[in-house]
Amino acid sequence: MKKKYYVVISNDDGISSAGIRALYEAVEPIADVLIAAPDRQRSGASHAISVDSMITAEKIKFGKAKAFAISGTPADCAKLALFALAKRKPDLFISGINHGPNMAQFILYSGTIGAAAEAAILGIPALAFSIDDYTPVDFKFCISYIRQVALNVLRKKIRINKHSLLNINIPYRSAGGIKGVKILPKGMLEYDEEYLPDRKKSRGKKSYFWNITGRKRRNRRRLTDADGLENGYITVTSLSFDLNDKKHPGTSGFEIKKGGI
Repeated sequence: MKKKYYVVISNDDGISSAGIRALYEAVEPIADVLIAAPDRQRSGASHAISVDSMITAEKIKFGKAKAFAISGTPADCAKLALFALAKRKPDLFISGINHGPNMAQFILYSGTIGAAAEAAILGIPALAFSIDDYTPVDFKFCISYIRQVALNVLRKKIRINKHSLLNINIPYRSAGGIKGVKILPKGMLEYDEEYLPDRKKSRGKKSYFWNITGRKRRNRRRLTDADGLENGYITVTSLSFDLNDKKHPGTSGFEIKKGGI
């Protein structure tokens, strides 16, 4: 039976991850699905694209879906899917389910967000889903909830602003343990970070590991996505990729002066 909707899905954890298999399970009953995902782990790729090398797309077996393992970044996967692999303009683009949350400053580095952002820039409704666990096993609630949200977007019950996406973080809890849903802004520098030197010595080089040391003191005046997720809520954050600052600095100081500085 031909399905009414057409959905493209991707991720940054790679096409073999449990998260994208759960995402496919959520979407397959309601739409024809195209999968375009990295052939390996690509976390932290942000919105990078391949500019100095060819990328390959290997067709693989993935349920009933047309699926490709792509040698590039998550953004490459989205661009290739939308410009070359999709049979038509999709009704929805979904990235995820990411293993681990995407919130606060870490949104900037997320390949999960990068893939969804590419669709948003092209005017396609886009969702990015993450689960608050780095080694998740149980996706039962996520599958049900994602199907619900995807259907509501497809049926226009949830409207996404043009050139924006919805970033959704889900606590790693049973349905009964989730307190509800909060619409919250992205936090800024919510977590402290450091670089730790590797104790192993190498000739003329120093190696470092990136490390998150913990949560900063909370800003009680403004709740963020990090606060909501930490307290057991699904968080929904609208992210705009217009990128223009509506409060621009004005023209003062930018004038061309005769005779130099």
